[in-house]
Amino acid sequence: MAIDPYAACPGGTGKKIKFCCADLVGDLEQLDRLLEGEQVSAALEQVERLLAKTPNRACLFATRTKLQLASRKFTEAATGSAEFLAAFPDNGLALGQSAVTAAIAGKMPEAAALFDRAREVAGKEVGPELERIAATLVQVAAQSGQTGFSQGIVEWLSDAGIGTAEDRNMLAAAVGQAGVPAALRTRVLFESCPDDSPWRFEFDINLKAAREWRLSKALTGFRSLKKLASQSPELAANLGRVCELLALPFEAAENWLAVARLRSADHDAAVEATGRAMALETEADQDRSPVIPFVRSAAMLPAAEASGNGLDLMEDKFRHDGRFETAPFDRSEWVSRGAVPPRSVWRVYDAPGGDMAVPGRLLATLLVFGRQTDREAELVLQGFEPDVAGAVAVVEPISTVAFSRLPDNGRLPVATPTTWLLSTQFRIVPPTVPAGGTPVGQPGPLDIMLEGQRQRLWTRFLDLWPDTALPELLGKTPQDALHDADGARRVEALLVEGEATSRRRDATEAWGALRGRLGLKPEPAIHSQKPLEEVPPMRWHRLALDGIALDELRGLFVTAVDAGFDLAAERAAEAIILRTDSAPEDRWEALGLLEERALESVRKLEIIAELRGLAAQLKANDGMIDVSEMRIRLQRGDQADIMRLLDHLRRDHSRDAKVLEALAEVLMEAGVDLPGLTSARGGPAGMGSSAAPAGMSSPGSAPAAGGIWTPGGAQPAPAGEKKTIWTP
Repeated sequence: MAIDPYAACPGGTGKKIKFCCADLVGDLEQLDRLLEGEQVSAALEQVERLLAKTPNRACLFATRTKLQLASRKFTEAATGSAEFLAAFPDNGLALGQSAVTAAIAGKMPEAAALFDRAREVAGKEVGPELERIAATLVQVAAQSGQTGFSQGIVEWLSDAGIGTAEDRNMLAAAVGQAGVPAALRTRVLFESCPDDSPWRFEFDINLKAAREWRLSKALTGFRSLKKLASQSPELAANLGRVCELLALPFEAAENWLAVARLRSADHDAAVEATGRAMALETEADQDRSPVIPFVRSAAMLPAAEASGNGLDLMEDKFRHDGRFETAPFDRSEWVSRGAVPPRSVWRVYDAPGGDMAVPGRLLATLLVFGRQTDREAELVLQGFEPDVAGAVAVVEPISTVAFSRLPDNGRLPVATPTTWLLSTQFRIVPPTVPAGGTPVGQPGPLDIMLEGQRQRLWTRFLDLWPDTALPELLGKTPQDALHDADGARRVEALLVEGEATSRRRDATEAWGALRGRLGLKPEPAIHSQKPLEEVPPMRWHRLALDGIALDELRGLFVTAVDAGFDLAAERAAEAIILRTDSAPEDRWEALGLLEERALESVRKLEIIAELRGLAAQLKANDGMIDVSEMRIRLQRGDQADIMRLLDHLRRDHSRDAKVLEALAEVLMEAGVDLPGLTSARGGPAGMGSSAAPAGMSSPGSAPAAGGIWTPGGAQPAPAGEKKTIWTP
């Protein structure tokens, strides 16, 4: 395509092409044609030739780095961007490209400093290239766990109105999907110092720089004030915030801990500052000690065991020992990776099965490998280190071989002790399903089984967690950490985050119960008529909701749902349901969350009945309500209701592709064979008459349906508001 000689130079020089690289117009047009034809390698070779012929040209440097990044030649891109920056140290594009290559190499502080300089050089003239660089940095930083850096760029784009709202929302969503720790979901604004501060003039200069996104300048200035204002919580808070945005999590954590000490009189503020510091410590070092490593231990089988019927006899021993259970596996997945599949796979428990009262805790997975051309027969145990040790004690007496730990070379994952405790699994003992279904108003067999699983999980968690050394507590146990003020704030921060943000109600209740186990006082209720403006998100679950205006209550519910503060969202939803002046649409959303958080099928069915009434009132499609109820009825074994729902779906929703797809998923979860499933236009064959074989009534065949195991952009703030929610 023809290049406009009066267009800006693609090398970021700030000049027009006519006055910068007029002699290269023809070459640049040729490069454009190569790129239009997706001939990236040819274009890169052409740029290299042009640079050899006419060195130190900004447009060629910039184009080369872009092409190297597009070709995933990251080492060459880093070298090329460094050469570009050395030749043009004040070029915003050179700074931005160097920031990208540094981020890809994992040098986040360097990337953040380079991008800050690029942003300062650009000023208000942010071109499309720097905008694309910003988007790339957001995604790289988010995937690398550098939450503050990625959040900060999204906030800058939003504050400056750069790009479209849709683009900014997509970047914010990318940050949210990568995971934002609960303590960092609050956007903290820069603070002003008291009017009578003797160093106010210097403080305000740096505060102005920070608010104008000249972060490196602000960081240098705030650091210079530390000796003069070491007891200023405002200085510590601003330093913590600037360090977050510049990908300096260790220094940020130190400053937030200083804020907690300086504001210890405000207990809630001190705990929240400590929680923020702990999240940043984890961001700086993902594998802080102590951790629970995932390990593999192996035992070579002697020739006598590996030949003849030796392996068959050993597997027969496993089969007749109640602590072993066969596990299905896909041989094709092993073969596709070029690996030899095992003969069999077994789950190893610490107790025999068959008893719902004592079902046995899962310790590890045992893989049995037969003798191959290039390897001897062996047994391999894999799982978390403490559990594998228990599994070895189970397997060794039966197999009569000794296990030894295999080297992991840093390739196997690790988990925090809390995550390890939360990932505890017990053997599933399917309950007996009543022939006539579950009586109305009574918990179903699956409810009983899941309640037993939850009780075992949380009993173990509550018994062990208080005396478990945790990295968040710097290697101390919660009981020991409570003996000093800093440690006690760390424990409180863990409890508050667990209670406020747990996705499941039973987890929320367990974190709340820990407070009593540790001898801590209950948190007092908070009264506010404008909670979104006056109360930080970590305290929303403590709000007294009586008397709050409906608009405020609705805003609290929606924001808490979006930001993942589930306990506050649940409490707001319950309050909305009780309000006589709430709109049907608000009740619909509130009931949807309550149905998701409900633990027992009886309560879920009550909520679904209320949703049906609202659907009729709103004239909404009730097909997805049918599907939700179908999942619950299948778990309960309610045959008559299953047939009623299938008939209703056949009559009213047989042409709704979305509903039919969801129904098919539910039926397959329940183990229903769907050979007659046709296109969405025709619907499942036999839906109204014979789509409910006896097998579907077994809740044990629906492992995913019940969710058995509990798992281990921003807008400018209103004037005078210290904190706002950072909502992806």
